[in-house]
Amino acid sequence: MACKKDNTRQKEVCKKPTSYVDSQGQFYQLSYNTDSKLSELKTDINTYTITYQDNGNTINSSDRYYDQTFKLGPEGQILELIAVYKSSGEVTKINYQHVKTSNGYDATATTQTFRKNESVPFKMEKNLWKMSINNGNLTSLTLIDLDNNNKQLGRMTYSYNISKNLSDYPLHHHQDLIDRQPFISKNLITRSSMTDNVTNVQIDGVFNYEFDEHDRILNSTQVAEYKGGAQTTNSTIKGTFEYKCN
Repeated sequence: MACKKDNTRQKEVCKKPTSYVDSQGQFYQLSYNTDSKLSELKTDINTYTITYQDNGNTINSSDRYYDQTFKLGPEGQILELIAVYKSSGEVTKINYQHVKTSNGYDATATTQTFRKNESVPFKMEKNLWKMSINNGNLTSLTLIDLDNNNKQLGRMTYSYNISKNLSDYPLHHHQDLIDRQPFISKNLITRSSMTDNVTNVQIDGVFNYEFDEHDRILNSTQVAEYKGGAQTTNSTIKGTFEYKCN
């Protein structure tokens, strides 16, 4: 279960957060199954229902907009993503073919989009994701358009707190899935940098966390710097987690 007995204080300690609210007004309510895995995530406008198959290697997420199925490899790599859009019935399938390299993976991502009840895709694209992996974490990612003369579309880099396992922080883990990251890292992110060569935009982020004696996140701060052309914009989001045992 998500709670365990603290023998020193004779009360239950909830290891998984039950709610989150931030300074932008974003609110999450989290629920868990009997295996202490995230099973429901509610916001003000949406509800995600999450189920698991194949010992957790297949994750199904359903909300008001679409149903998604993620198939994960043994090291955290995404093998396949299928998304069904509820409003139109369109289906998007992304298949990743991985080739092991000296420092990670080269993953060829083939994306096919199907209209409702059709078996032939009306749109297809192919990209190459060059990923550097260190200690189970995605440290850099370069996106290349294989349909457009191998044009480099952008690059991302990441840093982590290697003492904090991402699996202990379900909200962050789920967000990586929903954001369709091609690799789910082992640890909690502390820095990110994204350069978009198409729009000439760069976004740098720093993530800070306040932990208690049980390694639970009490508060978090995300500081981002957005650079686009001559414009630079800074933003700070502060979040608070709450833990309640039933």
